[in-house]
Amino acid sequence: MKSGRTRLGACATAAAAAVALIAGCGSADHSRPAAAADTAAASTTGVRTAPPIGRSTPVSFTISSIDAAGSLIALGLNTDGSVQVPADYRQAGWYQKGPAPGEQGSAVILGHVDSYQGVGVFFSLKKVEPGNMIDVTRADGKTAHFKVTDVRMYDKTQFPDQVVFGPRGGATLQIVTCGGQFDQTAKSYLSNVVVFSSLDSVT
Repeated sequence: MKSGRTRLGACATAAAAAVALIAGCGSADHSRPAAAADTAAASTTGVRTAPPIGRSTPVSFTISSIDAAGSLIALGLNTDGSVQVPADYRQAGWYQKGPAPGEQGSAVILGHVDSYQGVGVFFSLKKVEPGNMIDVTRADGKTAHFKVTDVRMYDKTQFPDQVVFGPRGGATLQIVTCGGQFDQTAKSYLSNVVVFSSLDSVT
C-alpha cells in the first residue's frame, strides 16, 4: 500500500492495514520461490451468506485444511492511524473497529507468515482452497463457520482496499498475511495473500 496512514472507520479501507501487516513480515526462508501474483480483485457484491448474527468478540480460529489454529487478540489503530498487528509472529488478531466474524459486513483477521525466528501463524495460508472451512469461536459461545470462496495474491501497491475491508454482501471474513517475493533490502514481502470466505452456518 502507498500510505499506511489512512484513518479507518467502521467501514474500513485497507490501506493502513495492509502496509502495517506487510512491513511487519520478515522471512524465515528467503530462498522460497514466489507464488504467481493474482492482481484481479474478488467481487465486492452478490456474496450470499447465512443470516448474520450479532456482534461478539472472536476468541479463536481453526483452519483445518492447513492445520492452523490459535487464539485471537483484538487489534486497533496505532497513534499514526495505521492498523495494529500482533507483535508475536505466531499470534493472529481481529481488527476490532470492523465487524466481528459472523456479523453483517466484512470481518478481517491478520497475522504474519513468518519471521527470522520461525514460521508464522499463517505460514500455509496460501495453500487454502475454495470450499475449505474457517471456524471462528466467539465469546458468546457460538462458532461461526465460513466457507472459503477465493484466495488471491495482490502486490501491496495494488491492494484492493474496499474489496477486503468493505461490505461484500452478508457476513464475510477475510484473512490477510504476507506473501510473494521477499525484498531483501526492505526486509519485507512485496505482496499480500488474502483468503475470502462467507458465513456458511453458525453452531
